[in-house]
Amino acid sequence: MLGDLQKALSRAEKYEAEDFTRAANLLLVSQFLYADRPLHRDSYFLISAHVDYFRNLFEAIGWSLIYQPDEAYLGVVPQGDERVLKLRLDESLLLLCLRQMYEQKLEEFEIQDGKAFITTDALLRLYENLTGKEIPNETRMKEILSLFTRHGIVERGKADETDPKNIPLKISPVIRQVVVEDYIGQLEALCDIDSSDDLSDDTADAEPEVEDTSAASASTETDTGTKENSHETA
Repeated sequence: MLGDLQKALSRAEKYEAEDFTRAANLLLVSQFLYADRPLHRDSYFLISAHVDYFRNLFEAIGWSLIYQPDEAYLGVVPQGDERVLKLRLDESLLLLCLRQMYEQKLEEFEIQDGKAFITTDALLRLYENLTGKEIPNETRMKEILSLFTRHGIVERGKADETDPKNIPLKISPVIRQVVVEDYIGQLEALCDIDSSDDLSDDTADAEPEVEDTSAASASTETDTGTKENSHETA
């Protein structure tokens, strides 16, 4: 790896070895870097200019580099079994709704800088219409949004004072990495689960698995290989 770094440095006159180290560390901490974020910009462009070097670097430690230049973001995800994350039923169904809303915005040419702009009211309306289930209560919804925010799936905005419960959300293009096509099929099947099947939004675990986009933090790693606390990932 040191030899590869020296080769990369020889082709990068304006960068020092410390810049490569800083960029790699920031990517591991943030997991996803966006060109339009001031704190990410320098590292994003350094990594994007040396994709092969960083791809080999992260593969050596068990991570896969994702680079999406058209949407101006890049990230790393764990390889192998650690890449799947089991979610609760309400979390799984809300992920499906987010993916559907993102695709709808894409078809309507309403994507800005790779992100889809929605509100929690619109999200919950789709959830209710799609599933026929009672929407998560306010406390539970905050928990789910916190989980999705930590995974880089959504960004929360500031609600208007006249409608404080209707939170603006930005759906990241990462949603297309997280909710893959076959997973969508599994989630659609979940919508047909009868309410008498003893599965509740608050207590039941959903069987489908989603690509794990959790941040790289050894201090929060559980025995199951996921990167969230067990009560959140079930």
